[in-house]
Amino acid sequence: MRILYFAPVYYDDMKQRPQQLAECLSQKHEVYYIEPTVSLIRWLIKRGRPYQGEVRQISSSLKCIRLNGVFTLHKSIEVLDFLGINNCSEYRQIKKLADSCDMIWTGYSGWYTLVRHLKGKPVVFDWMDEEELLVSSRLWKLTLKHSRRKLLQSVDLVFVTSRKFYKQLKTRKNVCYVPNALSQDFLCEKNYGTPEQKKTSGKIIFGYVGTIGEWFDFAVIKRILSLDRNYHIVLVGKNTQPEFVHERVTYLGVRPHRELPELIRGFDVCLYNFKKGRLLHTVNPVKIYEYLAVNKPVLAVWSRETEAFKKHVMLYHEPGEIKALLSNGIRCPFASEDEYLKFVSSNTWMERSAAIEAMLSRQISAAGQIK
Repeated sequence: MRILYFAPVYYDDMKQRPQQLAECLSQKHEVYYIEPTVSLIRWLIKRGRPYQGEVRQISSSLKCIRLNGVFTLHKSIEVLDFLGINNCSEYRQIKKLADSCDMIWTGYSGWYTLVRHLKGKPVVFDWMDEEELLVSSRLWKLTLKHSRRKLLQSVDLVFVTSRKFYKQLKTRKNVCYVPNALSQDFLCEKNYGTPEQKKTSGKIIFGYVGTIGEWFDFAVIKRILSLDRNYHIVLVGKNTQPEFVHERVTYLGVRPHRELPELIRGFDVCLYNFKKGRLLHTVNPVKIYEYLAVNKPVLAVWSRETEAFKKHVMLYHEPGEIKALLSNGIRCPFASEDEYLKFVSSNTWMERSAAIEAMLSRQISAAGQIK
């Protein structure tokens, strides 16, 4: 099977669901990972990745492609582009490849205006986020909401990552709940028993891994620091917010994905401290799977998605509840090694990919287009 995979992120960005699933699917199928197009205007303003496009062979069955953006404007204008002019260049570049593929996959509503022109193939939408909550431009918010509505009306199969999305679409027959998972980098025999290691410094490290955006709840950081002078905070990932300056807070910045398991092993408690709001209940947090895979205690805000981890993590509704949770002791999240191994083995990206693959095969067979 050949899959044309329109991704929401660049392949070399922080490794997330799109890259993980593309890599897993490529173990049995040919996958063409299409990165977001860089427009010439964007490049002139911000520089960064070249607008001319690029093709990279990641493996024998996974190819990464960025289309040439010299004749493309920012996709936020497409809600006003009634004639579809902005997609003409991208369409010409991708049409031949699309014709040769068995299925079209999109993980981002912003691709709708291009995907709608690629006729005759089953289309899958992997709905991961309410993307308009992650951008600031009003026009871009409007474009994304409009595109997602159209995409959901036209696709053949929808995968959703959160219970909130599933509930919204549960009356439809073509919707499947496929939560996030943990990567091969986190599978290690020495993980079980990590919390039993003795510390000599007296410091208790609370660590967070992930982007520090407007959804990050600094009130939780303040609360933790106020409880004990031995409590220290370590933040790993891209920071888009004003830096929280404190003698017991350390920013480590972006680190390669392969380094994350070892960094997490250095934490005593792992944090998932998102603010309350619409975004919170749409996120099935990869970081909690990864924290638990390294067998670390987790302090997390309650949401519809974190509720599923309640046996293994310390859940709070308000920062004021954190003191009581910590006073009960920092304990291993799993009662036994068997329980730990069961959790890990059932929550890998390969497991998710196998389930997805079966559904994709049925979809293509039903369409009579399998090759």
